Amino acid sequence: MNPEHSSPPWSRSLKVSVAIFLLIALALVLWQLQSLLTSIVIAAIISYLLHPIIDFFQRATRLSRSAVIGIVYFLLVILFIGFFIYAGISAFRQVTNLTTLLSDAVIDLPALVDQINTFIANTNANLNMPREFGTIVIEIPSIQPDSNNLTEVTAFLSDYLQPAAGFLGSSLSSVAVGTASTIANLVIILFVSIYISNGSPGLNQWVGDMAELPGYRYDAERLWRSFGRIWQSYLRGQAILGIVIGIVVYIFMLILGVENPLALGLISGLMEFIPYIGPLIGAGAAILVAIFQESNIWGLTSFQFVLAVTAVMIVVQQIENNFLVPRIVGDALDLNPLMVFVGALAGASLAGVLGTVLAAPVLATIKLIGSYAWRKMFDLDPFPEPEDKPEDEPSWAESAWQRWQLRRAGKPAEETSALTKTDTPEEDANA
Repeated sequence: MNPEHSSPPWSRSLKVSVAIFLLIALALVLWQLQSLLTSIVIAAIISYLLHPIIDFFQRATRLSRSAVIGIVYFLLVILFIGFFIYAGISAFRQVTNLTTLLSDAVIDLPALVDQINTFIANTNANLNMPREFGTIVIEIPSIQPDSNNLTEVTAFLSDYLQPAAGFLGSSLSSVAVGTASTIANLVIILFVSIYISNGSPGLNQWVGDMAELPGYRYDAERLWRSFGRIWQSYLRGQAILGIVIGIVVYIFMLILGVENPLALGLISGLMEFIPYIGPLIGAGAAILVAIFQESNIWGLTSFQFVLAVTAVMIVVQQIENNFLVPRIVGDALDLNPLMVFVGALAGASLAGVLGTVLAAPVLATIKLIGSYAWRKMFDLDPFPEPEDKPEDEPSWAESAWQRWQLRRAGKPAEETSALTKTDTPEEDANA
């Protein structure tokens, strides 16, 4: 290139100014696109969770990645629609049961108050107290317009029915607008997640290519691998934990005879993504259903039935905290529980439920980047500890599938175990 037409290098101060300007501009854009950003984040999480499933079926079926993605997302949509139909029917039944229970309670309230007053009167008589001492008095107002008086009927309709009709109309309008907005967001999430899944295989190479300065490619790839371990440990660990807890709760609720056990299992599984508070919400939902359930298959009283459900949910939580969490999620985040709890509260105030769910991995990511920047500022080794050796072996699902295929082909056991291993890059280079 002719030196007269070469682009002059920027000074350090200009680089810093441009970097600060771009960061501020990016922050403003993200702030203005909060709702769209939330949809993109949810789409990325779905893509990340489905990534091992897509890879597994792509290797097992030898279909193209696009075809496997289409099949997996089609099944996901079917499951999603089925879940909402079932959840809607279950919610309708629960609301109907609750309405019936409250209606019966209102009808039986006067009789219950009469029984209480009779008991109080007998007690006062035995204690030589005034008969009316402590008596409960209730007044249930009722509006009974005189049908013969047209003016009173008209006033009744104007005062009570018209506001109720207006409230019902506005509520239905809000529900329709909210439903349309939700469907639109779900469609956006679906298509963005499909595009992310289709382009994810080249993401690692893209991150390395972004670090063009000598020596920084290793740093970028090392940070990206650490970043991936953090999010994999949390998201996929929480997904597995949610599936396990959902199945366990479903089985126990089915054994106890609690109504809508599948819905309760799904709620408990989904609530596992919310730190600390989520499991309590799942347990509270099961206990609430038990409280309003009229009968049970074990012939227990309502109080005994609620105690049994409460005890089962406590046992499930203890098994989760002491046995499942250490083995499924582990300590890859390396965060203090108090820090996670405070981060969840901060995430809820900043981004609602999504901020609460992602608080732990976000904090771990900030800690990772902050530690790297801190050590670089003081000219220290940014990676003082050796990196764990990447997993070269296929996953247990892939190994099981390959062994099954090789057995069908009549391969011996020794050859089966040898063929299910993946060669390392060094072995490929030597070959």
